[in-house]
Parts: sequence; structure tokens; C-alpha cells
Amino acid sequence: MSSTKVSRRNFIVKTGFISASVTLFPSLIPVKSFGISPSFNQKIFVSTNFVNGGGKVTIQDEELNIIRISAHDEGEGGWSKIWWHFMVAGINLKDEIILELELGAGANNQLFFSYDQKNWGLTNAGEIKSIDDKDFIVVKHIIRGEKTWFSYDLPYTPEHINAILAEKVKTYPDIKTLDFCKTKKGRQVSAFLLKNTGPDSDFKYGIWLQARAHAFESGSSWVLHELMCWLMSNGTEAKALRSISQIFILPIVDVDSVVEGRTGKNQKPHDHNRGWDKESSFWPEMTESKLQLAQWAKNGKMDLFIDFHGPGNSSHPYFIVPLAKDLSSAKQRQNRLNFFQSLDARPINEMNKLTQSMTQFYFSERVEIKGKENAVKWVNENTTDNVVSLTLEVNMGTPLSTQSGYRAEAIALGEAISKYFINKHHQK
Repeated sequence: MSSTKVSRRNFIVKTGFISASVTLFPSLIPVKSFGISPSFNQKIFVSTNFVNGGGKVTIQDEELNIIRISAHDEGEGGWSKIWWHFMVAGINLKDEIILELELGAGANNQLFFSYDQKNWGLTNAGEIKSIDDKDFIVVKHIIRGEKTWFSYDLPYTPEHINAILAEKVKTYPDIKTLDFCKTKKGRQVSAFLLKNTGPDSDFKYGIWLQARAHAFESGSSWVLHELMCWLMSNGTEAKALRSISQIFILPIVDVDSVVEGRTGKNQKPHDHNRGWDKESSFWPEMTESKLQLAQWAKNGKMDLFIDFHGPGNSSHPYFIVPLAKDLSSAKQRQNRLNFFQSLDARPINEMNKLTQSMTQFYFSERVEIKGKENAVKWVNENTTDNVVSLTLEVNMGTPLSTQSGYRAEAIALGEAISKYFINKHHQK
């Protein structure tokens, strides 16, 4: 897949669903009416009535095919107002559609689009314009299908887990699909456990990887998805890591918000990356995670924790970490330093933010803010004295942020994790 900007006239950036029939994603196929009954004179219509559909979408001008998009808002604007994903139909082939995306936090000037919800491309870059005293990113796109889906970022839903990962692991006896817990609204949260079951099945290290505590950060699920595929491969580094570790993978933490097409971040009473200090967790996903993490720590097998996020930035993937002096032990400080060296991760600054990459990692040390206790801080303070606990910000919203880009990022990370543990850079 090319890392250059994709022309709307040339279209397709493949996302890797070629082997997966659309019938594997039944709720990604829109309802026949698309949730809207167009009037007799209505030329075009839009819908968010499908899994992960969200945001406010209005037809501004049917004759000129102008559609306005406002992201879903958890109630506070800013980073609470990010996600949108919709379908449009009724526009003639080769006609131009004009999309007016309300400018806000995390807004991208290239939009993801698809004509089948399997293959996704990036539109040409839009322009910032002031319309009716508000700022918008205005994107023009030539329609090449009877229906077109547009999205804030490359969509990733529970159906990707069920139709791709869960099907793939059926051929691996040493990988278990877990019914991790039920959400507040009764939806299943699925996870996977990779554990060596061979002659030397006693593992030495425990690795916990999770994504999507904030529902709009779909790129984080894609990186973890691709990392799991790499971990299941027959590559030397992947096999070596599997032989000495137990690896837990949770591709989507906030399933309810993802399915309902909500932003997730800053939802009430707190989102899934806040409130970890509270004794009684509001979210079942958090309760179950804390119970299992505590058990892993009790057994001395909690060595690496990575919480995958991705708010969108035109930079590199980078880790947000507490100041070294604020870590609980000297072992944590040394292990984190060793891990960053294995990954060749460097301190991020304004100069290296000017370039983009999917495989060069950086890190940003920050003072922890009281009242915003998150998963990484809880793991640092409540598991083992040797744990490496990190927040990874995958770089969503760039021309490189396609499935092939996310795959490259995942493999670079996987190889570094293997190098770190296999070469015994981790102090127990």
C-alpha cells in the first residue's frame, strides 16, 4: 500500500479484508431503508443506522450534493467530540460530493471512504473554510459507487474481531478466545490469551495489551489487531516470544461506545481510562481488568502493560509515560529505559513532530495530573515492582495511517518486545 496521498479519482487503498467476504460482517451491511425513508422529491439521503455509525449528518444542498458533518459529542466538546461515520446514497456516478466537516479537536483534512465497507481509501486533502461564521474542512470527492461510506478513521468494530481474529485462532490450540466480560448494556467483550502449551509450557513473562479505552481511537485497535496477527505467525521473533510468555490481548475495551458510534472519551461519569483509583469500578471492563491484573501480579507474572490509544496527530507513534522519578521502583525505571532502547524510542520534540513515520517510536514524559488516574498509573502502582506500563499513542489521521501503515507499526513494536524479553533486558 502506498504511503502517499490517495487520489479520489484513482481510489482504492486496500485494507486487507480481501480474504473476508462481506457476508462475514452482517451488521456492516446497511438496513435496506438505511434508517431513512426519503421523501418523493428527495434526491440524496444519508444514514448512520449501522454498527459504528455516528455523528450528526445533514444535507445542506441537494442540487450541489453538499453534506455537513458534526462529530458525536459526549457533552463537553473538544476531545469529547470526535467520532463520525455515515453512509450516503442517491448521488449519480462521477458526480462530485462536497463534505463540510465541522472543524474541531482531532479533525482530519483527509477522510476515509469506501464503496463496500471492506476496501477503504483516503480522499484528497480538504481546505479550511469559514461558512456561516463557523470553520469547516471542506472536502470534494468524486462518487464511484451507488453507496459511499465516510468515516473519521479506518473503522474497526467487534465484527472484525469475530470474523477475522476469532476465526483465525480456531486453528491455534495454544490460543484461547475469552468471553472477558459483559458491558453495562450486556454486549460481549472478547479477548484472547496466547499461552505456550508445549513441553516447556511454564511461561516466565506476562504481557497485557489492550486498545480502545476511547472508542473513537479506531487506529489503536488496528495496530493491536495487526500485532496479534504477527504474534500468531511462524516468524522467529514471534515464536520465541510465545515460548516464554503469556500474552493477553483485548482489542476493544469500550465495546458499547464503538457499536453505538460514540466518541467515548470524557463520557460520564468517567471514560474507560479514568477512575482506575476508585475501589468500586463503574465499568465492568475495568473491574474485570483490575481483578485479573492483580492476579497476574500475585503470581509474579505482570511484566509489560501497553494501553493503545490514538487521538490523531501528524507525527510518529509515541508513548506517554510518567516522569521516571515518579515510578514506584528502581526496577521499573531501569526496565522502561531498557525497553525504549530495544525499540530505539527517542524523546519527542517539536522538531521530530514535523516528520511522519509508522516505525520510528518516540516517548513523552509528563507530570501526572491528580484526579485523572488512568490504567497505566494503576498498573505501575498496584502490580509488580518490575512492570513496564505504557500508554502508546498510535499516529492516526496521517496519510500513512492505513491498514498497511498500522501493520508496519505493529510489527516494529512486536519485534522490539521480543528482543527485549528474549535478550533478557527485563529485570524480574
